[in-house]
Amino acid sequence: MSYIGRGIDQIDNISTLDNLSFNGSDATFNLTQNSVAFVPVSADALQIQIDGVIQSGNYTVSGSTVTFDFTPSGSSVCNGIRHYGVGLLTTVSDGAVTTAKLGADSVTNTKVASSVITSQTAITSLADTDKFLVSDASDSGNLKYVEKQYLPSGNLVLLGTSASSSASAEVQFDNVFTSTYRLYKIIGFMTPENDDVNWQLRARTGGGSGSTYTGSDYHWGHFTLNSNLNGTHQNTDNTGVNEAYWRLGDQINSDNKHSVCNFDLTFYDPNTLTVTRPFYSGTVTFDAHNPSSLATGFVGGKLRDDLNITGLHFFYSSGDITSHSVSVYGVKQ
Repeated sequence: MSYIGRGIDQIDNISTLDNLSFNGSDATFNLTQNSVAFVPVSADALQIQIDGVIQSGNYTVSGSTVTFDFTPSGSSVCNGIRHYGVGLLTTVSDGAVTTAKLGADSVTNTKVASSVITSQTAITSLADTDKFLVSDASDSGNLKYVEKQYLPSGNLVLLGTSASSSASAEVQFDNVFTSTYRLYKIIGFMTPENDDVNWQLRARTGGGSGSTYTGSDYHWGHFTLNSNLNGTHQNTDNTGVNEAYWRLGDQINSDNKHSVCNFDLTFYDPNTLTVTRPFYSGTVTFDAHNPSSLATGFVGGKLRDDLNITGLHFFYSSGDITSHSVSVYGVKQ
């Protein structure tokens, strides 16, 4: 059996309180011990002596104050106040349980409400200096914090994703190229609506409030290996200079809207211009219309002018993109 209260060896201890001073007009006084407010267990635990007479039943106690049912004379003398700490405390006072009173590891998971986390404000992105609480195994499991910037992570950081099974005239990414990274991976697929179309790409500038760059400074090239159903192979190559777009593929077969154009591109320094002008390289795979075959190509391109790129704009030379799924990753260096 256990209880909360005074130690058993101190139940009968007697506390001496500071004497009261009377002014002939007040009946309520503050109880103190060594000039610090003192809260007695009850009025019955007090013994107050005034003018040599022990008072009994003629006062009440509230908190750390005592109120007499008479007004002591200003010439009266308080001879002493004793507090007899008998009885057990069944309710702990507010703020009475301090850190020092808690045993090591005494606060368990079952005593911590889930609302400690769920009631807090949610965030959707992390700053490098955001902190996480961890148990340091190298220091006896003591709790410490670690900042997000020191947490282990992969080299690829997902910056944006766009996926839809509905038709759209273009697939556009804004604000994906920043000064944070110099290399970016763009991976995905797109299906064309029309037959015999070209697969094209333009640069976006100025962020979300910017525009698609349509100048004549695009320089591109691709080499494609075609393989038809008879196992015949054919190599084709194409280049473009001073055009208003990069070209990823030619004469693509829509195949009743089920053809898929897959791609894996790497963009180099599109925003910081450390390498002077942004450029890209990668691979593409699609169904070619003429000749009818599966085409796998190596593609590349650059801008012939110094231009910061903040996004991309994919589209076909005619018709919509009937479905797509594209992800953009920043590559840590």
